[in-house]
Amino acid sequence: MASRPGNHYRGVALLGWMESDQAAQFLTEECVFDPPLTASCAESLWREYRERAAGLQPREACGPRQMPLTEPDQEHAQRFLAFFKSMGIQNVQVIKVDPMQLVVAQYSIATELAEDYADRCASDAGWMKEALPTASMNPNLEVRFTRKNLDTEIDIDLPHAEFIFGVHAHGGFGPKELLNHVMVMNVGNRMLLGKGYHRLYARVSHNRSVAPYRSVLVALDPSTLVPPSSEGAGAGRASDPGLGVFGRRPALFGDYFQDGLFMPVNLRRKRFQLQVRAKWVALYDDRCAS
Repeated sequence: MASRPGNHYRGVALLGWMESDQAAQFLTEECVFDPPLTASCAESLWREYRERAAGLQPREACGPRQMPLTEPDQEHAQRFLAFFKSMGIQNVQVIKVDPMQLVVAQYSIATELAEDYADRCASDAGWMKEALPTASMNPNLEVRFTRKNLDTEIDIDLPHAEFIFGVHAHGGFGPKELLNHVMVMNVGNRMLLGKGYHRLYARVSHNRSVAPYRSVLVALDPSTLVPPSSEGAGAGRASDPGLGVFGRRPALFGDYFQDGLFMPVNLRRKRFQLQVRAKWVALYDDRCAS
């Protein structure tokens, strides 16, 4: 990825779907304004977008219709599913949908980062390679190891956020890249975009004018989300605008392209590390005491 000057990325945010505390933290800490945004200005901005979201007509937001897969779609889907089965993951499906009706739970996208995917995601073949990979990438990582007496510190610089520190198939511990696929899941009669926001934004930005051309292959997670009791109860109150995933006015992926609903922002640059800390401790062992 090419380096970029400055301390921020261009982005967009669905500010109206954030809660007030979340929006205040997002605007004052995760965004860059010149001059810096005050708390009162942040609240005013949030209220403006909140009122627009709350003023939308209630949405059924039913999951998008699944489209038939072409022969190249089916061939790639089979290779993707075979790769997943080799990783011990079963019951995943590959479906083809128009993404604009997908419900979203991530309310900001760094559009400047999405541009890195633009050329690779524009064609159907490029999208399938980026969205439904058929092999692990195993990127090179920079690891710094420090020992302080019997304590150990490990700092691992990451190319992106989707890593964990876990157990590998051979039994050793280390950084593990999460499976890098675009995933959706059912939430009642709706469909939620779970991961792949930047790649999908790149695809739709290139092909959003006509629905058949922006349709995409995605992986459908077999699990189904159900509303928590608190959200289910709150969404039923007349005073609640119902802006959550299960509410009357959920955010849709298409809202990222709807004037007046998305807010252009400058997102503060981030980098990611796995920071592993091992502390040597002597414990009194009373397990064998009578």
